[in-house]
Amino acid sequence: MKIVKNIILIAIVLALIGAIAYKIFWSKQAQASAEGLTRTALPVSMQVVKPENFTETLSVIGSIEANESVILKSEVSGKITGIFFSEGEYVEQGTLLIKVYDDDLQAQLTKAQANLNLAEDVEDRQRQLLEREAISRQEHDVAYANLQSAQADVALLMAQISKTEIKAPFDGTIGFRQVSPGEYITPGVDIASLVNDNPAKIQFVVPEKYSQMLGENTVIRYRMEGQPLERTARVYAVAPYIDQATRTLQLKALSPNPNGTLIPGAFAKIDVLMQTQKNVVLIPAESILSETAGQKVYLYKGGKVHPVMVETGTRTNDRVEIVQGIAPGDTVIITGMMQITARTTVTPDQIF
Repeated sequence: MKIVKNIILIAIVLALIGAIAYKIFWSKQAQASAEGLTRTALPVSMQVVKPENFTETLSVIGSIEANESVILKSEVSGKITGIFFSEGEYVEQGTLLIKVYDDDLQAQLTKAQANLNLAEDVEDRQRQLLEREAISRQEHDVAYANLQSAQADVALLMAQISKTEIKAPFDGTIGFRQVSPGEYITPGVDIASLVNDNPAKIQFVVPEKYSQMLGENTVIRYRMEGQPLERTARVYAVAPYIDQATRTLQLKALSPNPNGTLIPGAFAKIDVLMQTQKNVVLIPAESILSETAGQKVYLYKGGKVHPVMVETGTRTNDRVEIVQGIAPGDTVIITGMMQITARTTVTPDQIF
């Protein structure tokens, strides 16, 4: 019986020793595993900061305008006797577009020209008689006044007749007409539009704070909606005042438009090229973390991560100017930002 008790006691002791050994073994395994995970470095992309020249770009929305545009109207009342253009047709300056009834004016002009011919003959005879001192100067002056009056009558009627002919004031494309042959029109009635769109004008506004940085010859880049082609234009006019309602400055640029692809009235996405700054520090926008205290980036120094607060400046679509906090030669971490802490071990995956 005593032997059985000793065997049981020995078995219990061995079981306790085994349990303790098992716990110690797996504890060391867990510690080794944790240490292994700690030693595993996070692969990240990095960029070595280099100073560069930077041209700030201001993005705004503008609109395309015609070089010249007018709504054709008649200066006189009357019936339309002729329409000499087709809708959408390109016409040259001086082309006759509309003719208004002028038979009555033509009859008056014929009579006025007959009176003018008579007045010229009378004045010529009176002048010859005056030269021979056969009449007084007063008699000749009356004949000369009658001549001038006849000339004025003819000039007046010719001016009235010219108003019955509506001609293109400049080269351009005719729009849709609003009148028909035989229609009676009055002054102010719209006939059709005439547009010259080569070159085209690009009108846009910029905030007041940029007013001193822009002027004539400023270069802009722009794109029209639905057209991937990027074009350039040059500012030719700047408004002489700031709009008090919007606190903006209006500018206009000229752009060649030989194919008519720039349509007046269309929107344009415009990038205004500002002054070029030298030795600017720029880093990718995704490398910056926003915190309550400000903007933060992670630098890679001596194999370790160093958080640094920075002051930012101008922003572009994908990069940010750093005014203070980092310097040329620093290595900025640009990926894995949400996984990194000050204790994280990282390893370079790509260095730009």
